[in-house]
Amino acid sequence: EPPSGGGATRERWESLSALATLADDMAVAAPDARLPELVAELDRRAAEQHAPAVQGVTLASLHAAKGLEWDTVFLVGASDGLMPISMAEGPDAIEEERRLLYVGLTRARKQLFLSWSGARTPGARATRRVSRFLAPAAGILGQGARSEARSSGSKRSTPKVARLAHCRGCGTELASAAQRKVGRCDDCPPTYDEATFERLRTWRLAVAREASVPAYVVFTDATLTAIAEEAPSDEAALSTISGVGARKLEQYGGDVLAILSGADPQELLESRSGAKESAG
Repeated sequence: EPPSGGGATRERWESLSALATLADDMAVAAPDARLPELVAELDRRAAEQHAPAVQGVTLASLHAAKGLEWDTVFLVGASDGLMPISMAEGPDAIEEERRLLYVGLTRARKQLFLSWSGARTPGARATRRVSRFLAPAAGILGQGARSEARSSGSKRSTPKVARLAHCRGCGTELASAAQRKVGRCDDCPPTYDEATFERLRTWRLAVAREASVPAYVVFTDATLTAIAEEAPSDEAALSTISGVGARKLEQYGGDVLAILSGADPQELLESRSGAKESAG
């Protein structure tokens, strides 16, 4: 398994992993090959580590690209989860990933192309977003930098609004997914109405007890906070909040919007319970 951190530790792991992969490939391609053949192959690759003088394409990782330059560079996989890698935890690891991206961006002498996929496989749900590191350059990246999911003719639910990469209060970079979901850091006070948030919590607890499930199954704390902060006025706006999928929108959308409009959660649940009994 790869290390959870970055920097020299991860670079060493990647180098050893590449060496093991090369040995496995040689064993398949040449079963009679021994250590001298492996060393010879490593020497050959070391001699060719610089960009070739002839026309051609060089494939390189960000670590391997250090110290090299090309006229044109295509940097692929510039999405959150890959850049920064999902295993990077904490400010130091995130900052190391930022420096690594800087290495990639500065390898191009003339042209630089950035790309990222909306989904891991063709036809899959587009859930990936452009790297948070590129947010400051969104103005020059054009329409392609938009993080909304795109579909090719297929009908899908309303795309989620891109999560803020920086705190809406102090401007500090948001390190965790929970912070990005609510759009602020832990040090800044919430901007929602306290009474509204308490009504939402009371409603969530009652719904969870009724369904015999933990409260977070209804909505997580981060999602509930985001709902209170955004205070959507209709289902379309509510559906853009991360954590509010089509199923939860259908189940709870009406209740949530009613509570945001000032409805009492207890009266709301009693009214719904009475309607069920009448229907039964």
